[in-house]
Amino acid sequence: MTPYNEKELLLLISEGDSDAFRTLFLHYGPMLKSYLLKLSRSNETAQDLVQDVFLEIWKNRERLRDIEHFKSYLFQSVHNRAHNSFERQAKETLILQELFKDKSPAIEFEAEDQITAKEVSKFIQKTVDKLTPQQRKIFLLSRHEGLSHQKIAEQSFVRRLTIFT
Repeated sequence: MTPYNEKELLLLISEGDSDAFRTLFLHYGPMLKSYLLKLSRSNETAQDLVQDVFLEIWKNRERLRDIEHFKSYLFQSVHNRAHNSFERQAKETLILQELFKDKSPAIEFEAEDQITAKEVSKFIQKTVDKLTPQQRKIFLLSRHEGLSHQKIAEQSFVRRLTIFT
């Protein structure tokens, strides 16, 4: 990482050194983009997320001097940013689906929207697969059967009562 060690570089950045920041970006940017490309399968999304994370780092640069393991911090930041982005996209997709549910079936998503919807669906499915069986059941009852949390709780309570009787 050039003539600086990472701690010195972070200290320089925390003091506002834009050249040190550029060095950090050039060192870690490609690694982060590669990681995000695996998650998002979108060059544009990966690039945007990397830039967002580095923008946030620059805005909060005075905190850098307190970070002991910067690479771990950086990858965790990127992972969290990607997760939040995918979650937001998933919500937007669900909202669009709800909006278009009542519309004519002739309305179709553009190709890019279809790709994003597929990516979001895959992400949601992977996330659902990681849930415990009980969490997955509650999620499916809520999302696929449209039950309220109150109704799900009532069903669970009734099932538990029938086991004891």
